Amino acid sequence: MAEVRGVVYEHMGALPEHQRVLGAVLEFFRPSAVGAFVSGSVARGGMDEESDLDVGIVLPDAAARDAVWAERWDWRIAPWFHRFDADHVKPHFVIYLCEPRIKADIALYTPDELPPADGGPYTVAWDDTGRLDDWARAAVPPEQTVDWSPAAHEEERFWAWLVYCVQHVRRGEYYAIAADFEPLRDIVEQWHARLDGHAVFRIRGAERLFDTTELAQLFPTPDRADLRRAMLKLIELHDHQRAQLDLPWRTTEPARDRIRQWVAEL
Repeated sequence: MAEVRGVVYEHMGALPEHQRVLGAVLEFFRPSAVGAFVSGSVARGGMDEESDLDVGIVLPDAAARDAVWAERWDWRIAPWFHRFDADHVKPHFVIYLCEPRIKADIALYTPDELPPADGGPYTVAWDDTGRLDDWARAAVPPEQTVDWSPAAHEEERFWAWLVYCVQHVRRGEYYAIAADFEPLRDIVEQWHARLDGHAVFRIRGAERLFDTTELAQLFPTPDRADLRRAMLKLIELHDHQRAQLDLPWRTTEPARDRIRQWVAEL
């Protein structure tokens, strides 16, 4: 039985408690698992004191995995103060909150049901199957390029969704529109990212990747005046973005002017 590879700890030099908990997790499953790996910042680097431990445990087959999963309430992996099933995210996924404040995300797999390449990179902790190392090497997310092909349709949707918002604000349905503001904001966020050379806008770590000063103004409260303010800001940012692009737009200028006026009149 191979030992746990030290490479899984290479990004934890200044985080001894993370290393301790990860070691406890891996050693707990080592007798029954045929492989294990880490992902996220544990594999990629960039860890800090608030980083999670993303761990994949590979059991020999589905029956072995289900047996281990059935005992998840009693895993004595490290001192912990809370745990919860997260299988609404993916199957056989549980999260442990360990002392002192380390979150360990543990997913169970079989050799025939490993996560997809776009979740990589992965670093293998051990491999008794002879398959995980090849899988991890191949699990490199494809290079993403900036794609403006959806922009004309996104722009149509932007103005149509604004009309929907205007109608419901007129009815006094402020809470619903504040809660449903995300699709509008997402278009402006994605264009913001593309104009900055990124394939997608990532919510997590957005402050490190983008200038979010004006984007932060696109979170309205369920209040008529604030909804109007946020929609006008959305239009301002969208118009500025659109002016930088030479694309075959389908929304007419008269339509855009009319919808702007409806928002201004709220």
